[in-house]
Amino acid sequence: MEFKVQEKWRVQKNFNMTDKQMDIAIKKMIKRHPLEEWIDERIASNGQRVVYFKLEFVEWLRDVYSNEKKYYLDLDIEFFRRQILRLEKELGIPHKEIEYNPMTVRELSIFFDKSINTIYVALIRMRNNNFSQQYLEDGKVLVSKEGVKWLSENYFRTSYLENLELYKLDLQKKKRIMYEQSRRKI
Repeated sequence: MEFKVQEKWRVQKNFNMTDKQMDIAIKKMIKRHPLEEWIDERIASNGQRVVYFKLEFVEWLRDVYSNEKKYYLDLDIEFFRRQILRLEKELGIPHKEIEYNPMTVRELSIFFDKSINTIYVALIRMRNNNFSQQYLEDGKVLVSKEGVKWLSENYFRTSYLENLELYKLDLQKKKRIMYEQSRRKI
């Protein structure tokens, strides 16, 4: 999927989108996922510029952008989880969950790039959801690794999505290296 592309006009036709609608979708994709390289431009033999979309972008358009039944962040997280599982299966590596460590409130503030007050609000919400994973150690409030995971996946979901995206990009890089090595052997 990382190597296959489809012409922009064909995608527009399949989704029944105008140029303006497609431009809006592209801008939203670039804003939400600046690290992704889903758009490719090439010059045809007649000198015209042809825009190609990677099939992963086409799938994102279908599953996330065009889906109005759920909140976009939930859809984005589901999309990237599916892509990670697909890549892990293709590469033949076991599924890897994101590892978390117990952290103090100050460490959580740095980890999530949020103020300490925001972290305390998140801890209160975590406690209100009957998921209290805090304990005292040496006079400091520590949040267990399960608590950090809960905060990441349920409260600070944009940072969780960024972590998923970075892991997916790492897997795609490994796949590209394997692909290039197999082409050299031929």
